[in-house]
Formats: sequence, C-alpha cells, structure tokens
Amino acid sequence: DEKVEIAFKSGRDTFAFTNKRVLKVDVKGFGKQVEFLTLLYTSIHGFSVQTAGAFLDRDTEMKLYTNMFNSLYQFNQDFRNGKSNLFAIQKILCNHVLGEDNDPLPDIDTLEGHQDTKGGFLQLITGLRGNQRPIDAVAVDKALHSDPPILQGMERVEMAFQGHRDITLFTTKRCIIINTKGLVGKKIEYFSLPWEKVTAFGIRTAGAFLDFDTEVQLYTEMSFYPGEPGSAGDPENNVPPKPPIPPRPEESCWELDFNKDLVDLFQLKYYLSRRIMEFNKLELGAPIDLTPMTNASPDPKGFERLFQWLGSDQREIDPTELDQELHTNTKILLDTEKCLMAFKSGRDVSIFTNIRVMIIDVQGLVGCKIEYTTLPYRSICAYSVTSAGVWDRDSELNLYTRNRWHLAKVEMDFRQGKTDIMQVQRLLSTFIVGLPTDGKVMFGPKNNGTHERNPLLSGGTIGAAVFANSKEIDAGEIDAKLHFDYPLLLEEEKVMKAFQQHRDMFVWTNRRWIEIDAKGFHGQKVKYKSVPYKYMKAFEFETCGHLDNDAEIYGHTTVSAIQSNGIPRQVGLLRTKQSIQVKSTDIYEMGKFLLDHTIFGEKPRTEEEEPEIEVIFD
Repeated sequence: DEKVEIAFKSGRDTFAFTNKRVLKVDVKGFGKQVEFLTLLYTSIHGFSVQTAGAFLDRDTEMKLYTNMFNSLYQFNQDFRNGKSNLFAIQKILCNHVLGEDNDPLPDIDTLEGHQDTKGGFLQLITGLRGNQRPIDAVAVDKALHSDPPILQGMERVEMAFQGHRDITLFTTKRCIIINTKGLVGKKIEYFSLPWEKVTAFGIRTAGAFLDFDTEVQLYTEMSFYPGEPGSAGDPENNVPPKPPIPPRPEESCWELDFNKDLVDLFQLKYYLSRRIMEFNKLELGAPIDLTPMTNASPDPKGFERLFQWLGSDQREIDPTELDQELHTNTKILLDTEKCLMAFKSGRDVSIFTNIRVMIIDVQGLVGCKIEYTTLPYRSICAYSVTSAGVWDRDSELNLYTRNRWHLAKVEMDFRQGKTDIMQVQRLLSTFIVGLPTDGKVMFGPKNNGTHERNPLLSGGTIGAAVFANSKEIDAGEIDAKLHFDYPLLLEEEKVMKAFQQHRDMFVWTNRRWIEIDAKGFHGQKVKYKSVPYKYMKAFEFETCGHLDNDAEIYGHTTVSAIQSNGIPRQVGLLRTKQSIQVKSTDIYEMGKFLLDHTIFGEKPRTEEEEPEIEVIFD
C-alpha cells in the first residue's frame, strides 16, 4: 500500500517522497553498487525549505533534522530552481510530520488590524538587535495560506512576531521561523518545528539595565555544534595560534528574542504552556490525589543558612500560595494543573505539578531577570535519587532527558532533614512509570530524618566485589522489601528479576530497570536510578567465554548522556550494563525477558483505540 507522492532525479540518483517514508537511491561507482536510504517521517523532528537566491545561487534547498547521531542527524537535498516545486515538497512534509489538526486556542489576542506605531531611538536599537515585536497574526495567516502556501488548510497562525527582517510564527501545529537572507532578501528559509517535538521550554525575562529583550528557549532532541579545540600555533613556521570555538546549541535549543516593552510576557508564557503541554495529556501516568505534599519549613539561620546558600540546597515550602500565584497574577499553569511539591533554595524555586517540573531561577543582583524552565514528565526518560550520607549531608535528584544541550541532565540538591527524597522519587514514578489504568497512588508519612544503613545492600560475596559480577537472588523477597520497607515501587509494579553485586543491586520489574548503588565506606548514601523499559529501544547480551565466567547484558536507550562538557562537547546515549554470574542465571532466559518487556512489551491502550477482537472459525 506504499505509493510515491513526488520524485526527483539527479544524474543517476533518485529522491522520492512516499506516503510512508523519504527514500534516496544513490548509485555509486560504475553503477553496480546502489545504496537505498530510508528515513521514516516519524524520525523527522524539524524541517526547512529555502528558496533560491538572487545571483549565482540558483538552487532551492531542503533540510530534514532528526534525533539520530552521526551523519543522519541532518539530511540535505538541493533542487534546481524552476525544475521542482519547493512548496509541494513542504506540503508533503507537513502532511506526514505535523500530524492531526489542532483547534485554535481560545482567548488568544491575534492583534487583527494591529498597526506598529511605536518608535523612537530605543525602538531603532532593538530592531537592529533583532528583537521581535508582535504583528497582525490574521494578516500573516491569510498571506501564508496563499503566497507562499506555507500553512496547511486548517492550520491557523495564533501569534506572529517580526524582527529586523525575520518573522516567527506560533501556529496551531508548529513554530515557524522565517529567515530572510542575503542583501536583497530573495533567499528565504522557512523552518518548521512541530510542537509535539519540543522536549522542554524556558522563558527568561529582561534584566534591569540595558537589557531590551525577553528570551524564549525551545529545547528539542536535535543536534548541536560541538565546537573546535584551539591550538598554540607554530611561531617558527609563522602559524598563528588558533583560538577555540565554543559549542553552540544550534537546533538542540532554539533561542528567540522578543521586545520586552511590546510583547506581553505573561500571555506568551501561558500560551506556550497550553500549546506545548497539551501533548503531555496523552501520558498522564497513574492517578493521584491532587493535594499539596510539602509544607513550609522555617528559614535556615546561622551556619545552616550559609551552607545551604553555598551548596544550593533546597528545602520544602508550601505550594498552596505558589499554585494560586501561578494560576492568577503570573498565569503559567493550566486550569487542570496543580502544584503538588515546592522547594526553595535562596531566591530560586523548584515546583512539581501533576504535569511537569518547573524551575524558577532568579538571576542578577536585583533579581529582575527571572528564568522559567518547564520540563514535562513525558520528556523525563530516566531519573535517580540519592539519599544523604554520613559526611555528605545532601540528598540528590537527577532528571535525564533526550535534549542534548543544557537540559540533558537536570540536577537538584536537597538539604538533609528538609525533604523526603524517597517521596519525590515516588511522585516521579507515578507520572513516568505509572499507567492511567493503575489504582490511585497513595503516599505514606514523610521521613525527612536520617536513613539508617540500607539493609538491602548488606552482605554480598567478596568474589562479586572483585570480579564485578552479580548473582541472582530471590525476586519475591526484594519485591516485598521495595514495597513495604523501602517504598520504591508502585502498587502495580512487581519485581521479576533481582541480582546482587556485593553491596549493589540490579532490579528488573515489569516496568523499569533499577540500579541500587551504595556509596561510601558506610554505605548509607544510596543511589536509586530508574530507566523505564519504554525508553530502552534495543538490548544485547554476551555469553561467557573460556576464561570469562560472567555474561553481560546491555540496554540501549534514547536517553542523552553527557560524555564531555569541554571543547568539543560530546553527548551520546545512555547504555546500561550488568555482568551476571552464569552459574546462577540462564543468560538466554534474560534475553527472552528483555525481549518481552522492551521490543514486545505491552503498550497501554488509549481510549481512542478499539480493542482487538479474536475471530475463531469453527
């Protein structure tokens, strides 16, 4: 049932768009070797088309951006101007990448009939800086439905902004950035970022002095420029030193600047929350009682206040006032959204709602510059909590995403005695691992005190510590402990496999892989890291050899893993690893277990999907 919708030929090569994929046929050498490259539409996270220039640039261009690594992160193709319909290509991409139509949001001021009458010296400066101002969205919508035909039939422009020559559009399905290039402005690039491909977003208000712009960051799963290391040069051969080129976010984080005096910041915040967060409603996790879970704690004093400030340690605060503020005066939260947990460190605040994690970062001496970062639960692909130790008095929380820039890993520290870190872990598990069909998740009394040495991790053989391999233990016993003694698991979760390696443990439930890592001499500081199976897209296992007495299991995920923050910056994908004693476990049985829970794992059925009906013929 696959059909070619449009095709192009360049020499011996062929480029085609079908109703299921993008296909490139590359004939190499003397024509006997042929490469067939397939790119699924679901792998395209952004795309752009660019018109031809004025003088010697006579080609139109198309770029497809993916979340893959190596050479497939960006796919470029040139077309001869006048020999191909660029906007027909753009239409096909819209039909297959943007998905279904969305209704326009109510109460959006489209500025119909708006005339830009602001002027003055400061307006001239901000215009030259590229800071964008609002324009008539209705007029832009009408124009881009006809000439050029950028928008789909039912797609509507809800907000429109213009800088010096560039335009940014927020439509019902995507963010469109129109970049005018060249001296005469004939070369124009139309870049499209679907809302459903936005991993997270942030808004930074303008500062106090000589800061004219409000900034918006749209975080994606696409790639970045890693930068280039510098060199000392060679004076003897007249080779000058080469300064390092720092990394740039590129497509991994789109940064948009808006005029602070002309753009309604609160309207922009609330719009992005509604337009981006609506996709999160498809993955709400397990049901939960929407009552506040944190309480106001007294402000620290003396050395405690100093240590908390130096370490950026957070303490609990009452989320009730924040919930009211973020629903009224600073309207950011959705109508159905509720603040469940809130923590404060100095001037900064972290909020856990039933839909997202929000970080409010107050910057500058006078605190006028405030950054609001939103991370939906659907974008958190792995997470870990670490209890406080004997000498290290902080508990820790790490959130891992598929973004490859600043939000690849989000770190938070909590002051011991001020937060129950295991309750935070349970909340995250509810929304990330839980299913809508689960029973309501209940939370027991909080324990902000010092945890005793974890009895789960005591014992273990010396051989396991020396050879770094794990031995299978009773899954039923660990299941009971992780449900009652240490409430790490949800009620519907069940431990299927459990392994112990000296003081550490690996637990395979019916929904996630958990690594329990005891740290330090006393083993009181324990890290619990969870990777849901739905983000483990591949796996491999190796049997033991003649001199190798253990087998290995590797889980390949879609979670970003920062390998180096230097120059060049390196980000790969998280890979789990576990060595297993073959005397206690059948490695092929583990391979079958992973196959059943990753590749062929049971997917939760949505309300729109009809159940499969088994037909039996007599």
